[in-house]
Amino acid sequence: MQNLTSRQHRLLKLLLQNSAPLTLPLLAQQLEVSEKSIYRDLQSIELWLVDWHIAIEKLPGRGLRLQIGDMQQRAQLEQHLTSEEHWSEGFSHNARRVKIASQLLSESPRETSISKLSERYFISHASIVNDLRVIEEWLQPLGLLLVRSQSGTHVEGSEQALRQAIVSLINDVMQHHTASNSLEPRLDPGSYQALIHYFGEQDVAFVQALLQQMEQQLSYPLSDAYYINLCTHILIMMHRMAQGNALSLPSALSSPELDSRILLIARQMVTRIEQRIQAPLPVDEVGFIYQYIVSSGIVMEERGNEMAAQYQFASEESLKITHELIRCFSELIQRDVSQDRLLFEGLLIHIKPLINRLKYHINIRNPLLDDIKNELSEIFSLTQLAMRLTAKHFQLSTVADDEVGYLCVHFQAALERQIAHKRILVVCSSGVGTSHLLKSRILRAFPDWIIVGVVSANNLSRFCQQETVDLVITTIHLDSTDLPMVYVTAFFNDDDIRRVTEAMIGSQLPHTAHCAMAIN
Repeated sequence: MQNLTSRQHRLLKLLLQNSAPLTLPLLAQQLEVSEKSIYRDLQSIELWLVDWHIAIEKLPGRGLRLQIGDMQQRAQLEQHLTSEEHWSEGFSHNARRVKIASQLLSESPRETSISKLSERYFISHASIVNDLRVIEEWLQPLGLLLVRSQSGTHVEGSEQALRQAIVSLINDVMQHHTASNSLEPRLDPGSYQALIHYFGEQDVAFVQALLQQMEQQLSYPLSDAYYINLCTHILIMMHRMAQGNALSLPSALSSPELDSRILLIARQMVTRIEQRIQAPLPVDEVGFIYQYIVSSGIVMEERGNEMAAQYQFASEESLKITHELIRCFSELIQRDVSQDRLLFEGLLIHIKPLINRLKYHINIRNPLLDDIKNELSEIFSLTQLAMRLTAKHFQLSTVADDEVGYLCVHFQAALERQIAHKRILVVCSSGVGTSHLLKSRILRAFPDWIIVGVVSANNLSRFCQQETVDLVITTIHLDSTDLPMVYVTAFFNDDDIRRVTEAMIGSQLPHTAHCAMAIN
């Protein structure tokens, strides 16, 4: 039986908990993803449910629901889903555990007791002990220890690890928080609500003003994901420093390679923060903010055919790594993409801050990672292989999937650019009107393509001997040919467009299993 992703898990639970039909738009809204993503997840869930002898019933105009024979079967499935759920997923969706973990991290190294936690959250000592066990498992990979003794319970670890753990919790709240009516320009509603929940509106407004001035001084904007990351870390720093918890970053400001202009901006930001919290900050906090600025991605605007300003943000190291990454990817897919200027410049913008994030052990969250893994699974795997080879060549640390997801999108776009100007043959057995409709809809979806002909099945072989054809699009089932072929409906809907795109890109790729051999 295949494993379900965390989102598919949540989708199946929604269907299980509702006997009334649910529409695709409603499910997409509930899980904050596209209807296309929901459609794909449902296909995986249908396969997973085969072993349970349960089907997804589709009711035209009303939605879909699970076809479950009796209450006992429903209860068994619900029990299985609950027991199968990974402990970290359970942690993320248990608001009480998140609150307890937040308290322990925020107050570290101060101790609390099981009795105090039991009284605060109105649950038994046994439940608190179980919560602490789950929290302890969550903390271990983050380099933190949950210390329990007769005098009390507290979290031990470096200040940097503590702050990173708090970020992880806040990110989780951001991801699952309901939307609000906030119109904050740089923070999405979920992120804004999560931050004011932890730090209050006034501090959030102060940090936003601080970052607005920073971007004006830098003369370029940070992309939203990095803006939120920096905003969150500064708020945590203010909160921790107000409690007297200073950060120690050995040799943070001693490197001769530091950018003096960004270092000055970081110092000015720390001065304003000191005025805000009315307390002096150690010089290491300047290094802390500097590291996050140089590790942040930026927004670049395209202006016609003008050369973008990517190169001012590049270094010799990032140029070499970008070239090597493209070379590795080209070798894996056995197709040269090194001449794609947009690919090179797009990757270059990401690589330099990526190098800094690896150097400073800064983690980022890619909110689209699940969608990327589901919808671009093959390209994601190939990008992962190419990045692993590149990292090995340059002796870099392991690059996380969140980072690979951002790189993967650039390679996907490059491959989609390569399928432009293709020669398409349409095979259609319907009337002339239907053939013309199909042809016009193909060209509307792929305006750079050339329809070299619309023929019957009988004339397919003879036509292909006379003309160069890159793809056959057909409304009828045909005998297999050496050419890529996609079966579509006469009306060429969104699903047809997706299948055609995947077929064209897939025809450019070798089998992923063969690529994996390149690592060994």
